[in-house]
Amino acid sequence: MRTLRLVDPHGYTVPGTVTTNVPDANADKVRDRLLNDVAPAHAAEHDYAGYDPRDYTVQAA
Repeated sequence: MRTLRLVDPHGYTVPGTVTTNVPDANADKVRDRLLNDVAPAHAAEHDYAGYDPRDYTVQAA
C-alpha cells in the first residue's frame, strides 16, 4: 500500500490530494488522475502565478 500526493511546482502538497492506502496495482491509475485531472485544474486556479500543470509531480510514500 502506498500514499500518493500531488505536489505543486513550489514543493507544496496540493490540498485534498493525499490518497492513502493505494494498492500497488492502482498506483498508476491514481497517479494519472492526479496529473491529468487535478494538476491542470489547480494550475488554472493559480495561473496568475505562472503555474503549469507540467511542473507538478506525484510523490509516493
